[in-house]
Formats: sequence, C-alpha cells, structure tokens
Amino acid sequence: MNDQRPVLQIPEPGEIQMTVQGEEASVRLVRELVRYALINWSYGRVLVDDSAVVMSEIITNAVNAAKGHELSIRIAVHEGAPLLECWDPSPELPRACEAGLDALSGRGMAIIAAYAKDTGVRPSPTGQGKVVWALMPTNDPGPAEPSQHPTPP
Repeated sequence: MNDQRPVLQIPEPGEIQMTVQGEEASVRLVRELVRYALINWSYGRVLVDDSAVVMSEIITNAVNAAKGHELSIRIAVHEGAPLLECWDPSPELPRACEAGLDALSGRGMAIIAAYAKDTGVRPSPTGQGKVVWALMPTNDPGPAEPSQHPTPP
C-alpha cells in the first residue's frame, strides 16, 4: 500500500491552533506552519513570505519573554486576511525600541509593523499573559509582484 497523504491536514481557510514550547526551535516550526497553512489556503507567495516573517518575529518575542513555557499559536482568516496570534504567559508587553546598526536584536516590533496591516496586544481571556497579534494586508499581489514593504532597519 502506497498511501501518499500528507501527515498534517490543513482545513479550509478558518483556523489552526498549536501549542509549542518556548524555545528557539519552535520559531522555525511555527514559521513553516504559517507557510504551509497559507499556501494551502491559496494565498500568494508574497503574502505567505511576509506572514512567515511576521510570525517569526512574534514567536521570537514570545520565546524571549517566556523561555521554557508553553506558547499558544493561532493562525486564522479574518475578513479574508491572515490573522497571526501568539499567547505567552508573561505579563511583560513587547515594545518597540531603537536598535543600533550593529545590534543583534530589538527590531521585532518594527518589522511586524512594517509588514502587517494592523497589530496589537490584548490581555489573555484567562487573565494570565497576553496575546500578540498581527492582521496581514488583504491585498495579495500574488507571486509575480515584488513585496511593497519597506526593508526593515
């Protein structure tokens, strides 16, 4: 028997949730999950790539805030656009900061703001931690168009 079905079945556009550990290896896993979901939901290459960048920054901030704790990821479609969310148990809010040219970190929030249509932080419904979210643009230029986003500093 040669069963070639994929291991992970992505449902029609709607919602995917996943819990990961707050460790650096989770960043790549979540980034690839975003790519896989959005490709399966027929979004174009540019929006898929931009969404992967944004989710990488969101999850990296969560790992830094709550290393070793569980993090909850949600990828959804809101009014036709990808909505990317990450819950972590830390009460500390992410903040934009001025990173020097030689700084190895500190640009995450600026990158998220450059790519996303809207972004924010809300308290967790349980009262513990927070949810950082980004709503991506609905205008998907498709694979033939270059990204219109500025290069992050």
